[in-house]
Amino acid sequence: MQQRGYKWIADEMEKLDPYTDYADIWKLSTCYYVNDFMMNYLYTSAFTHFILPPYGGETVVKTGKVIKHQDTRADDTLHHFWIWFEHGPNSNETAQSVGDVNKIHAALWKRMPGNFAHDDDFVYAMCWLAVEMHRLRLRVGLAGYTEQQKIAFHKYCYELSKLFVSENGPITDQVPDSFEGMLEFADKYEATNWEHSPEGQLAAEALIDQFANRWFPRGARWIGRSMMLSLLDEPCRRVHRIPTPNRFTIKFFEFGFKSILWAKEKVLPDPKMTTPERHRRKAIAKPTPNDRPHSVHAA
Repeated sequence: MQQRGYKWIADEMEKLDPYTDYADIWKLSTCYYVNDFMMNYLYTSAFTHFILPPYGGETVVKTGKVIKHQDTRADDTLHHFWIWFEHGPNSNETAQSVGDVNKIHAALWKRMPGNFAHDDDFVYAMCWLAVEMHRLRLRVGLAGYTEQQKIAFHKYCYELSKLFVSENGPITDQVPDSFEGMLEFADKYEATNWEHSPEGQLAAEALIDQFANRWFPRGARWIGRSMMLSLLDEPCRRVHRIPTPNRFTIKFFEFGFKSILWAKEKVLPDPKMTTPERHRRKAIAKPTPNDRPHSVHAA
C-alpha cells in the first residue's frame, strides 16, 4: 500500500471497495490512528459492556485475572485485538488468534457450564466492535462513520464472527446483516434490564482502575478514572452502579476526546506507520526479554 502526502489515509480509503476491501478499510481506520492509549481505552470500555449480564461479571471475577493481574489481562486481550485489526478476519494470523480465544472459552465453560451458552453475548460483542466508535463519535459531536465505513465495518465484523463459537456452536447466522441492524441489536441488548451483580461491579471497577493506573501517575489517576466514567454510557453506569460524573466533567472529557480525534483526522499529518509496526520496530531496537509494548504481550 503506497502512502503519500500529508493527509493520505482518506484518499487511500476512497479507492477501496467496502464489499471486498473491508479489511483494508478497517486497518486504515484503526491501526494508523489508534495508539496504545486509545486501544487500552477500547479494551476497558468493551469489557465493561461485555459483562453487563450478571454471569459475565461472575466469569471474569472467578477467573481472577481482571482483579489480581490487571495489566496482564489487558495485555493478553490487546494482543489479540491488534492481530485482528492489522491482519483482518480472513488471515491465518487472525484464525489462529481467535482459535486460541475459543480454547480459553471452552476451558472456562467446562468450569462454569452455561456462562458461554448465551449466543446473544457473542453477537453483541461483534456488533459492539462494529458500531461503538460510530456511536461515541456522534455522542461527542463528531461525524459518524461514512457509508463506506459502515459497509466495511459490518462486513469485517460479520466475517470475524465466523471464527467464534459459543457453548452452542457457531454464531454467524445470528449476526445482523447490515450496519444498521448491528446498531439496533446493540441498542436493544444494552437496554435489557440486566440484573446488577456485585461481581460485575467489582470487575468494572477493576477494569477502570487498570486504565487509570497504567496511563496516569500516582496522584493523577483520578483523571484517568474521571475520563473513563465520563465516556462510558448509561447502560454501564446503570447496571454496574458506577458513579456518574457531573455534567461539566462529562462535557469536558467529551470535548477533549472530540478535539483529539478531530486534530488527528483533520489537522495533524496522517501517520505513515501502523501502531503494530511501531511495536515491532521498538522490539527490534531494544531486544530485551522485558521490552514488549503494553498492548502486545503474548496470550
